[in-house]
Amino acid sequence: MKDNIKKVIIEWQEGRKIKIINRDAKLIYTEEINTVAGIRRSGKTYFIFSQIENLLKTGLQENEFMYINFDDERLAELKAADLNIIMEAYFELYPENREKEIYLFFDEIQNIDRWHLFVNRLYEQKKFKITLTGSSSRFLSSEIATELRGRTRTLNFFPLTFGEFLRFKNFQIPRHVEFSRDRFQLINYAGEFLKWGGFPRVTMEKSADLKKEILKDYLEMIIFKDIAERYGVRNTHLLKLIINYVLSNFAVEFSVNGFINKFQKEYRLNKETVFSYFSYLEDVGFLYYLPRFSYKYHQRYITKKNYIADNGFILLLSFRGLQIPGRLLENLVFMELVKQKKDVFYYKDPREYECDFIITEDEAVTRAIQVCYKLSPQNRDREIRGIISALKAFGLNEGIIITNDDEEEIRESTYRVSVVPFWKWMLLGERK
Repeated sequence: MKDNIKKVIIEWQEGRKIKIINRDAKLIYTEEINTVAGIRRSGKTYFIFSQIENLLKTGLQENEFMYINFDDERLAELKAADLNIIMEAYFELYPENREKEIYLFFDEIQNIDRWHLFVNRLYEQKKFKITLTGSSSRFLSSEIATELRGRTRTLNFFPLTFGEFLRFKNFQIPRHVEFSRDRFQLINYAGEFLKWGGFPRVTMEKSADLKKEILKDYLEMIIFKDIAERYGVRNTHLLKLIINYVLSNFAVEFSVNGFINKFQKEYRLNKETVFSYFSYLEDVGFLYYLPRFSYKYHQRYITKKNYIADNGFILLLSFRGLQIPGRLLENLVFMELVKQKKDVFYYKDPREYECDFIITEDEAVTRAIQVCYKLSPQNRDREIRGIISALKAFGLNEGIIITNDDEEEIRESTYRVSVVPFWKWMLLGERK
């Protein structure tokens, strides 16, 4: 086993010359253990590779870090009691580093039962900078905090932002992009991002058919590996029914009880089981809930809306894809706000005028955002009334309506509402 570990260490160091595209996130190396968790295939492993490259640029020598991927079949027989062999193998290869501070990167370490005992012991030695990564289904933030006794800083990882998406497309953003002829290519990429989402592998694939096959494979892995295998789910038919339901009913007000009432007669649903399955989808990062704003905390989740981790999954219901551009845009904006770590709610006034997103900081509302694919004579009054109602309710003077390609400025009394295309908001608005 030790020889296999040495091979894994050396092969990585000798064969790691791969193209790295930097993400916006970065790791900070302090006493705490870095953990990187998120929905599968969001790019966590390649992010780790980029962080190793950045360390090498600071003068760190190649043999002063170690990367181990516990998905490697040569390590399949490793048990928790054997993990110390990894450090023995490393120091036998590099005995000159015994007194140095070593950077350790363990990918998918949750494959090993009781892995935390080994990591906690390394932490206690105060001579290693440790980074762990894993799929969210078996690497939940709450569990990490418990297993590592609060010694960790967790980075929640997502599919690409629009800015990262453009970087993967090798698109250089001109200084005054809205006036540049390159804006036409940018708008084309924005449409692709809206439709297909931001999984790195999907982004790099040109064929629409292959993009769809990749997304189907990802969804199957979430169903059978992340949820069914982890949680012992036997009724995968019900799980698939729930996934199809949320993909069909995203960005609208939603309740689990509503789902149960809709399908109870046909499937004789167990309420506790259904609530658990919805919870699993949230745990693995596939489903997000958006609460309705209330100053009373206990009322915030009485009504809520649900959103999907990536627009590409929504496309899998192709017969609906072209009929819901407004909700696709709303889902996209919501996930961009999540990636920016915003505290987000939606708002409805007593007359049922709705504002899609309000942003809070320290329990104070600081921003109101409305999403409308296209302002038309049929929806214009409703959309403007919704955001003006939110501005009045929270004492704000300015708001924003995010659209596909409309752009104007609306003034009503003392209120100013900027109407901007979503690509401009993502690049020039929220990013400032």
